[in-house]
Amino acid sequence: MISLRRCIFLLLIAFSATAQQPPDQLYPPAALKADFRFLRKQLETIHPALYRYTSRQVFSAFCDSLYHEINHPMKEQAFLSLITLLHEKIADGHTMFLPSEAAMAYYSSKGRFLPLLVTCRDGKLFIRDNGSLNKALQAGQEILSINDMPTDSLMTQLVKRQIRDGYNQTYPLWILQHYFSAYYNFAFGQCPSFRVQIKGAADTQTVAALTKDSIRLLLTPDTTAEATVLYPHGNENPGITLSTMPDEKPLAWLKVKTLDKDQLKATHHQSYKTAIDSIFATIRDSGYQHLVLDLRDNQGGDFAPGCYLLSYLVPRPVTYLYGGKETRLITPVRNRYTGRLFVLINGGTFSNAAIVSAYLEKYTRAIFIGTESGGNKHIISGNARAISLPNTHLQGFISTTNYLVNRDVNDGHGVMPQYNHVEEEDAVKKVLVAVMAGE
Repeated sequence: MISLRRCIFLLLIAFSATAQQPPDQLYPPAALKADFRFLRKQLETIHPALYRYTSRQVFSAFCDSLYHEINHPMKEQAFLSLITLLHEKIADGHTMFLPSEAAMAYYSSKGRFLPLLVTCRDGKLFIRDNGSLNKALQAGQEILSINDMPTDSLMTQLVKRQIRDGYNQTYPLWILQHYFSAYYNFAFGQCPSFRVQIKGAADTQTVAALTKDSIRLLLTPDTTAEATVLYPHGNENPGITLSTMPDEKPLAWLKVKTLDKDQLKATHHQSYKTAIDSIFATIRDSGYQHLVLDLRDNQGGDFAPGCYLLSYLVPRPVTYLYGGKETRLITPVRNRYTGRLFVLINGGTFSNAAIVSAYLEKYTRAIFIGTESGGNKHIISGNARAISLPNTHLQGFISTTNYLVNRDVNDGHGVMPQYNHVEEEDAVKKVLVAVMAGE
């Protein structure tokens, strides 16, 4: 199951040594219209549920309206900004459109971006960290406008261009929280500098656009306090960890960053099955009766790792996915975990991580904390096929397969936590302490 994070990683890394020229070629309307017709045909031919959330009639009319807007020459970025408006109508988080390989190579090596990390909260935009040389901008400040565009208008334009499953809004916001500067460029083009208006400030601040490497050097070092690590030892960048909070000794905290076993091996130097077996053996031997399963920001991965994790948590045999070649029976392991389970989710809990969350919601007594999972809990599409538009060479990934998670009526949403809109780490811990104290 290909995820947004993996798509961007592959395009940025795999092509970082290729073309270094800015993508500023102007394409005539005839070439752009040919690309759009090609894209529309591919969607109608390949996608297994193109009209799941938007009727054929409405989708067709929307495509016609976009086609009529192609009446003047455009650069690649402007054309991408136009076709990504389809994301909201398709509403499939595994079907997406991204810049060409050459453009991604340029963005990776020489592209310049807004050097601010941001947080999207309650329809507002706040600075999370400052990677610019203008130190008047501080974490926590609210941004009222960027380049004279009010934040509410800016966010409306960016959100509607993001992929999502169904009617979900947490995944688009999660994407922007993690890739805001890149998607600002994709939507509005590159700028040599940015005018940033801050709430309560008399003057508008100007910041120079910087390369991603320069921004990384200027960001504040992460000083997050470390928990007591139970597993693994000696791995500086683990993808799966078991910790305990120093002030909450009965509580074990299992963080699973990815269900992509290849990424886990290559990036985090861990074997998925070995890690899960070792962690649950530690939980059993240590007698922990409160377990936090942290699936926040987990973009999913392979089906088998999700099933294996569920085998330690579900109380009885469970059918995993219905009516396809991925259908299988999950049988609980002999020494499964039987204590209290808390599951942390957010908009980045996507694809197979969202499927795992859906099964934990349906078949266990887990208490969910966070925000709605980014992935749909009823049915998703995936197994995307890559395409390249003939003239602009914009990249597309189009789902080919439907996966039925359960037979409930699809409401177009993910798992809704019992304790919703709990995002800050301190707030999460307060909820955990309060629930455990109320037993």
